[in-house]
Amino acid sequence: MIFTATEADGSQIHDITARAGVFNQEEIDSVPEMFHEYLNLGAEGSGYHFIVYRDGAQVLGFSIYGYRDLTDGVFDLYWIAVDPNTRRNGVGRALLTASEEAVRKMGGRIIIAETSGTAEYASTREFYVRMGYENEATIKDFYKPGDDLKIYTKRV
Repeated sequence: MIFTATEADGSQIHDITARAGVFNQEEIDSVPEMFHEYLNLGAEGSGYHFIVYRDGAQVLGFSIYGYRDLTDGVFDLYWIAVDPNTRRNGVGRALLTASEEAVRKMGGRIIIAETSGTAEYASTREFYVRMGYENEATIKDFYKPGDDLKIYTKRV
């Protein structure tokens, strides 16, 4: 089930990020920093809304989203990650759907999801398309030569 993340979820969130198999060390290290801000400043103060999919005490996935400054109703999907042992069981779909519903309730009208254009992220890009997102833009060689930025959007 979907819950607002609590301090007790932090180590499992970090573990899922580290075991996902696609993130570099800088990306892995950024999630605990974001979580720390979220815990200390709250969702409004930090700009990060953390939700988790929990089965009992076990976190199976998480999502981070937040309002995009200087816009009218645009939100970023910063992260969505699922435990590699639980993929293809609807956890990602449930997290993304819950994130979209929360954004809608906060007056959001567009969600932006940015991801890499490399082969390792092909399933992520396919997931966004299956969930109704459109590839709005590609910035060639954004992250590094040969690694494009793919920008997906969905109107909610």
